[in-house]
Amino acid sequence: MAATIQIHELTTDANTGVDKTSSTVRFKAVASTSSTAVDANDPLVVPGAGTDYSYVKKLRAYMEAPPNTNISNMRWYSDGTSGFGTGVGCTAKNIGTTFGTHYDTAMSGGSDLFGYTSGSPLNGDGTDTGPFVPADDNSYIGDIIELQISVASTASNGALSAETLTLAWDEI
Repeated sequence: MAATIQIHELTTDANTGVDKTSSTVRFKAVASTSSTAVDANDPLVVPGAGTDYSYVKKLRAYMEAPPNTNISNMRWYSDGTSGFGTGVGCTAKNIGTTFGTHYDTAMSGGSDLFGYTSGSPLNGDGTDTGPFVPADDNSYIGDIIELQISVASTASNGALSAETLTLAWDEI
């Protein structure tokens, strides 16, 4: 039987999260364990000058049901085109398995999320490498992916359109 892998938004550590597999991750101007809520509280705003940053979001794969044999080659990617408009960016990076803190300063070492495509994805298991086997059932697998939205003073006010982040893997 095929494995069931969920995408979890991590809240307080590398092994605590909320299932966001078919849901929305909302970037906010605050960091708290309730910041996984998809609501209009604590929105990002267009600054008068310069650039403001959201608190980072951390995503990780969770094995809800195991594969028959194993899963390997985890990778994350976008469709390659941002629908956010002028002045809004999304930065992404693999941070391994060390949770770190939530922060709202410019991400160091990240790259444009929309540069990661199916042909050139972000490695999802560079530190916590597969293969992931049936014994890994009901546990976090692969690395933590950190994301951050930047809003420059050149951005337009208003809600942004949704974007899709895809997690893919090879399964035997």
